[in-house]
Order: sequence, then structure tokens, then C-alpha cells
Amino acid sequence: MKSALTLLTVLLLPAASKSQEPEKSPVAGDLSVSDAIPIAEAHYSFGTAVARDGTVLYTEFNRRVIKRWDPIHGTTDVWRAKQSPGMYGLANNGTGDVFVGLDLGDDGNPGKVLRIGTDGTEAHIIEGITRPRQLACDGDGNLFVALEGGKILKWNHATGATSELMNARPPVNGIAVGPDGSVYVSEYATFKHMAEGYSRPESPGVVKVRRPDGSISILASGFWRARGIALSGTELYLCTEADREDHGNSGLLVRINALTGVAETLIDHLDYPQFPAADAQGRIYFTLGRDNKLMRYDPANPFQIAPGNAPDLQSATVRGGRISWNPSDGGTCFTIQAQSRTIQGSLHPDENAASMDGCLDVPASRLELNPVALHTTFDSEHPSPGIFELPSVQARCSSGTITVQVLPLRCHKGQRWPMQNAGTPNESPAPGFSERPEAFRFYFHWSPSDGKVQP
Repeated sequence: MKSALTLLTVLLLPAASKSQEPEKSPVAGDLSVSDAIPIAEAHYSFGTAVARDGTVLYTEFNRRVIKRWDPIHGTTDVWRAKQSPGMYGLANNGTGDVFVGLDLGDDGNPGKVLRIGTDGTEAHIIEGITRPRQLACDGDGNLFVALEGGKILKWNHATGATSELMNARPPVNGIAVGPDGSVYVSEYATFKHMAEGYSRPESPGVVKVRRPDGSISILASGFWRARGIALSGTELYLCTEADREDHGNSGLLVRINALTGVAETLIDHLDYPQFPAADAQGRIYFTLGRDNKLMRYDPANPFQIAPGNAPDLQSATVRGGRISWNPSDGGTCFTIQAQSRTIQGSLHPDENAASMDGCLDVPASRLELNPVALHTTFDSEHPSPGIFELPSVQARCSSGTITVQVLPLRCHKGQRWPMQNAGTPNESPAPGFSERPEAFRFYFHWSPSDGKVQP
């Protein structure tokens, strides 16, 4: 089976662009910044859904299970241990039913949608489809399915019948449904198929809306590789996988007003974010297919630029308090050690803050790591290119508990298109393309106690 991550297909073969230099963050002030944080391991995962109890479900494609993250305790377990191939998109309705799209290949329309009832019973409610992508439910429990080929299906909860609701321009990936019955669909981009065996992106994707009266219009446009969408109130959140050139860490989280279509980029350095979901508090969850993480963005709790300069850091952000780079400056002293590099400082939590967290970006030049991608052949445990060695990190603090997770921040050099040996086991990017990390993000979380308190 082809990799489910779109970067491994010939659809993502763009034209050239200039290398992008990392932007330098301000070194002082109280500027608020948007960012997402890693909250759980999610191996090669795509679909997310927030259950009625607030837990977050997500699919692990190659391991063929559904995992669950508990926001109260910060713990993860296997929600459905029965292994099923092709688990991709994921949704749930108000009655507690969970729906899973099964991408089982292209020949003969083998795809299905699995319904898992609250009593544990299971049934395939839709069959004979190809490449189901994101799933969504409306307030009446009806299910909507986006097929990559362009069809949007609606399964009626009351009758069990499936109908074709609308068509969109393929590839189609994302879908969301509003309380008024509006259906939002994301089109990935427009591609021109070349005689050499690849597809070249010609124009960016759009988000369309089908209003309750049946009218269809473009709500917002200009998004390369538009993936999944989630609706929270009147705000639509869109994940784009990458830029036109298919660089690593060039994916976006975009907020679109569902009434006016006005769009705002919130985060611009994500690596292949997938199908998002929103919880009752307006927090947005999505997975990173290559970095194997479940992420959360909280619009109500932004980070602040940490003022001052610290050795070995190119930027730092923090929330829940302030950070100083003098370990003896009162507060809680902390030390983060990575190889021969030491980051030291003190944490000063806000009054009544349950925890503090932040992102410390360390240039790759400060560390001695293998610059070559770890895998050139791929299997179920290592299905993606662009995976690099990460620094081993040790962290300690004078009180409470501090943990650190590391994410790569890949460079933007050259372009992936035109792929060499496209469609063969030796498929590789164009000469001159690189996505080796230019920096590493150390995400830290500090709690005043030993309990797992989530930021």
C-alpha cells in the first residue's frame, strides 16, 4: 500500500522556490504568539475526534489501533485494540457513535466507513468507496464523508441511507458541518499531470461552503495542500500540510471566519498537520503525521516572547509566568542539558498558575547530530522520509517536575519536485532539495507538583 502521507505520492511535486531563512523572534516585550504544543505520542496518525467526555481519539494508521488521550490526567491508552487496516479519518456524533474511514487502496473501490456504537457493536455503514478522508457529523448525528476523488457523501442517522451531497474539485481532504447545516470542504490544490509521471501544482487550494439552500461558493482561497478543517463557533480552523514546494515544517494552522471568509495564519512552521478537531472549550487538536505527535492549540492561552538573551537559543516563548536566564533570580531554578549545551534559568509562575510551559529553539549548529535522514527505505514503523536524529535531553528543576520534548524545525532548501525515480522504491526528491533540521524546538512543561497537570 502507498504511504497515507500525501508527501509520498506524486501529487506533491512542486516548482522551485527560494530558500526561506528562519525569522528571528523579538528579544524583548510582551508580544503574544500562537503555537501548538505536543501532548501525546501519535504514531503515523491522521484522524482526530473529541469524544463527549472530552477525551481525544486519534487513529494510528500503521499500528491499526485507535488511541485515546485524557486531558484531565494527561494519560494515553488504546481505545480500540482490535486491529483494522486503513484507519484514517475519524469522527463522532452526539449520541456517542464513533465513525472511522478505512482507506484500503484504489482498485475496486475497497474503502469503507466503520461505525462503532456506544454498546461496542460495529458495522460497515458505507462500502464501495475510494480514499475516504476527513469525516464530520452534524447535530442530528448524520455523518459526512469527504472522498479524495471529489464526492461528498451524507449518511442519514435516522434511515441509514447514504446519498451524494455535492462534488468538489479533487483532491478533496477536509470537511466540517455547521449548526445551521452549512457544509465546509477543503480542496487540496490544483495539479497538472505531466507526461514524465508526476503532477505539478498549478494553483492553491480553496475552502468551499455549501449553504443550507444548496448554494455552493468559495469561502476562502490561497492555501497550498489544504488538508483538514474543524469548526469552533463561527471560526473554521484549517490545517495545510506544506507549501507549494513541499518543504518540511511549512504547514499552517489558519483561522477562517465562517461567515465572512476572512483568513488569518496562526502558526506557520508545522510539519504535515492533518485532520483537526475542536473541543467544547475551543481548543484545536491535530496530529503531525511525520513527527508522530498529537498537538493542541489553545486560542485562549497564547505564549509570550521571553525577553532577554540566553546562550544557545535563537528564540524562546513562555506562558503561565515569566522566565529569566539567571538561575539565582529567585523562582524555580531549572537546567536543560543537551549534549554539551546547557540552558539554565528560573521560572516565575503567575499567581495561581497550575503550570508553566514554553518553547526554546536551539540552532542545529549548536549540536552534534547526524545530518542525514535516518531512513532511506520505509516500513510500517518508519513510513516517512525527513526523519532525523533528535538530541537527547535531560532536565531538572529545584522544585516540582519539568519535562522536555524535542521537535525538529526543518530547513527550506530547493524543492521536492520533480521527484527522481517517481513511483519506484528508489523515489527521492529533486537534486538540491533539503529538509534537514536548521533548529530544534525544546518544548518544556513545568508543574509545581509531581502530578500530571496539563498546560
